[in-house]
Amino acid sequence: MKEDVTFNRRLKEAGAPDDLIAQYQRYADSGNKHGQERVLCRCRRIKNDKLIEDREKLACLDYIIARVEKTQTIQ
Repeated sequence: MKEDVTFNRRLKEAGAPDDLIAQYQRYADSGNKHGQERVLCRCRRIKNDKLIEDREKLACLDYIIARVEKTQTIQ
C-alpha cells in the first residue's frame, strides 16, 4: 500500500494528470501490470510532447535574442 502512495505521489510530481493517476491506481489494484505500463508510457509521451514544444519555444526566443544582439552590434 505504501508503495502505491509513493508511485501516485511521484506521478503527481512528474505532472501526470489526475485521471491517468486514478487509472494507474485502478490497474495497480487489479494487478494489471500491462495496464500500468501503458499508463506510464502515456504519461511519458505527454511529458515528452510538452518538452518538445517548450524546446521549440526556447529556440524561437534564442533566435530573437540573436537578432537583437546582431542589430545592436551593427549600430
